[in-house]
Amino acid sequence: MRSSLFIFLLLLCSPTHAWAHRAPTPMARITPTRATPWQMRGGASATELPVSAPLTKLGTWYAVQIEKRPIYTKSVTACIIFALSDYLAQRLEGKNNQQIDVKRATAGALIGLLYFGPAAHFWYEAIFRLLPGTSLVSTLQKAVCGQLIFGPAFNCIFFAVGLLQAGNFTVPRWLRKIQQDLPGAWLAGAGFWPLVDLVSFSLVPKEYIPLFINLCSLVWTIYLSKVANKQ
Repeated sequence: MRSSLFIFLLLLCSPTHAWAHRAPTPMARITPTRATPWQMRGGASATELPVSAPLTKLGTWYAVQIEKRPIYTKSVTACIIFALSDYLAQRLEGKNNQQIDVKRATAGALIGLLYFGPAAHFWYEAIFRLLPGTSLVSTLQKAVCGQLIFGPAFNCIFFAVGLLQAGNFTVPRWLRKIQQDLPGAWLAGAGFWPLVDLVSFSLVPKEYIPLFINLCSLVWTIYLSKVANKQ
């Protein structure tokens, strides 16, 4: 208890704590501001909070990359997350590091890099033009479009790549795979993605939605990788 109190007082008095030396702002001069993606509730920015400096720098760096090279940044992010998802899916199948199918993980990475990253960028740009705003009706409309168009299209591409990397791809076999596994994958996604869409469309800035979706898809792609590579 004493050590905790000491640490609290030390942080409070530390010269590195920005608000320790800041004069109080008169209440009359306070005006509401729109929070940036790296701003917390109450208006405090990430650099004003006692968070890890490397994490703050990483967030700032990523924001700059999104601004400068949005498609490239989103594609590389998706590449990393999809590769990690397939690796975790294989580990859950009982494989050790020596048994990991590198070709399969590479195929997952390429889906993220060449398809999901660019496709998600243009999809969210288009959907916000067609259905602007963050009202409940607009948000629900965007979520429905994602469930009926973007999600099924992505699943079909994922199935095709799974067959290609296994050396089993033919159009009839791909169509059978879609007929066999797409309904189940869609129903499973219906319990997951609408909630993700509601959060992303109503709370996440548009340029950061692909990143948020990528992070959520880490779990989903583990499941989809297992389905796509099921014999």
